[in-house]
Amino acid sequence: MNIKEVARRAGVSISTVSRVINGTANVRPEVKQRVEAVIQETGYRPNSLAKELQRNKTNTIGVLLSAPALDLTSLGSTINAISDVLKKSGYSIMFANSRFDPEEELDFFKLFQEKRVDGILYFAVDFTEEHYKLLKNYPIPIVMIGQEDAVLDFPCVVHNNYHAAKHATEYLISQGHRRIGFIGAPLMDRAAGAERRRGYEAAMLLNQLHLEPEAMAEGDFSIESGGKAMESILERCSVPPTALFVATDFMAMGAMHHLLERGLRIPEDVSIVGFDDVNMAHVYNPPLTTIRSDNREVGTRAADLLLEILHKKEPEVKKYVANYELMVRKSVKKIM
Repeated sequence: MNIKEVARRAGVSISTVSRVINGTANVRPEVKQRVEAVIQETGYRPNSLAKELQRNKTNTIGVLLSAPALDLTSLGSTINAISDVLKKSGYSIMFANSRFDPEEELDFFKLFQEKRVDGILYFAVDFTEEHYKLLKNYPIPIVMIGQEDAVLDFPCVVHNNYHAAKHATEYLISQGHRRIGFIGAPLMDRAAGAERRRGYEAAMLLNQLHLEPEAMAEGDFSIESGGKAMESILERCSVPPTALFVATDFMAMGAMHHLLERGLRIPEDVSIVGFDDVNMAHVYNPPLTTIRSDNREVGTRAADLLLEILHKKEPEVKKYVANYELMVRKSVKKIM
């Protein structure tokens, strides 16, 4: 069944059938009723993509991630929230994951443009000169998740990385710790890398505590890199720090595993605080004290913000900072 056959059966032109389907012009009620009766009788379903392209819409949102496969578990509630909001509004989703590859990320932006997605939710990490060239005049609305950028000035939803990291470090200080090490994420990630490190350093300096370069290391978000960072700290420190703030839970778990392999106990010998509250954090041994950011709220706010833009509304707020809380469990010992 095609539109030509529907027009023949209804005794009208093809353009009249198209107008009834798309609701683009007035059609006499009796003619509209006749066309709709034939459509219902024959079960004709117009090509939804062609129909939406006529309206310059595809009802599709691109979601661009930049995360190792393992980290997708920590993004689950954000992605589920995005899916829930967009589904209610009649949108489908096209997912892509560049896995920290800037060239692949740029290719996905070009693909989204070719596929004519209506908008993009962009889990940003780093911006190269090529990003700025491509995105400065990009024709599709973008809402960034996890990062903000003054040059691009896209609406964004971000985690409270600086204050949450500062809070986590201050909690360790409140438990009597003075030699507190740090395992950070790559500094190219301004949020998880630079801002969480800045929060840690601010808490230490405000409490007049010494930053020990030999007790600081960097990982790449993975569990394995957390173990290697911990190994590096232990090799460089004649006496291990009594506590560590680690910028992600997965790296914290890697650090904990290495400490246990070296015969050090948690929290009796070394206390640890992570960041993210991934699904495994509360069942790890010992359960990990960590920062929980409201990831579902992040997804909901980002999707709502994009929908506002698509509906031609001026967003009330261009930047939204998500709430967080410190989840106190069993990986920190009070030593005073």
